[in-house]
Amino acid sequence: MRIYFATNRDPDNIEHPTDFGSRFSVNGLTDLRFGWAEVTGAKLDQYALTVAAENLEVSVDQARTGDLSGQVLGSQAVFDEVRREMTEGEQDCLISIHGFNYTFREALQRTAQMKKFYANRPMVYFLFTWPSDGSMLPFKAYASDRDDARASGVALGRGLQKLAHYLRGTRPEDYCGQAVHLAAHSMGNYALRWALQGIRAGGATNLRRLLDQVLLFAADEDDDAFELDFKLLPLPDMARRVTVYHNPGDKALVTSDLTKGNPDRLGAGGPRNARALPDKVSVVNCESVTRFRDDPTGHQYYRLNNVVRGDVLAVLKGTDPQDIRNRQYQPETRSFRLKRG
Repeated sequence: MRIYFATNRDPDNIEHPTDFGSRFSVNGLTDLRFGWAEVTGAKLDQYALTVAAENLEVSVDQARTGDLSGQVLGSQAVFDEVRREMTEGEQDCLISIHGFNYTFREALQRTAQMKKFYANRPMVYFLFTWPSDGSMLPFKAYASDRDDARASGVALGRGLQKLAHYLRGTRPEDYCGQAVHLAAHSMGNYALRWALQGIRAGGATNLRRLLDQVLLFAADEDDDAFELDFKLLPLPDMARRVTVYHNPGDKALVTSDLTKGNPDRLGAGGPRNARALPDKVSVVNCESVTRFRDDPTGHQYYRLNNVVRGDVLAVLKGTDPQDIRNRQYQPETRSFRLKRG
């Protein structure tokens, strides 16, 4: 299966990459390479990469006149392929941001697993994968990845701006009529925060309603994130709807809270004050449907739990929050609780 990607990881070869490592590109934090992977194997752990050619250099004279016709943009080639597949298959696109402690191979594998899990709604998957060192020293690795996620937010923001620019330049006759969604898992939500802040720091205002549905799974982010302008407060402006999935029994986030000195996690207890959220933000508690035998950490329900899958598919279909099956409304917290069907 095909997974499209953008990454600011270090390529094994600058000119002709065949793989990517666990550090930042030597050309800087915001150096993005685009391409796609054909993922195969019984465990979806084998892949062959096609990395789009890129040449951003221009002569001095061209720079003076603003002539950028000689540039080759990898993003343009990949976005063209994504649009072609969306048009021909009449499929939406899902942008995926992974969490803590993933190699490039594992990020592709996990995205392919997600594509298989949600196969009832075929979509084009576009992965943003940021450096994750994969160290066996959990405290050091967590701190390192958190710094990397923050730094990678700039690159992610740049990628989203490239997508917005591409969509603005699309001719009406080329419009595919499909939606673009975004899903972030765990520390990927922290990277998303810094993508938003990077975009805002650059003065960009062209991302309003770029996305249809935004899904935040097991967010390793502060529980007051939607209350503060320098966290996730601007996120609802980018989407038609935002859904926050959380699990108070999420062992990974409890560990983050207790051992890493973090405030209460958004992906564990949910937003600190759900009653103050904008109407377009929904909160879904997954605790009652998670099972230890299926998901020992309670952190991977988005790709392992069938009840959660049904809820996500309904969200992606555009079903009104109150009409989604297996949800029980909790008026005291203005949120929903999943129940087994």
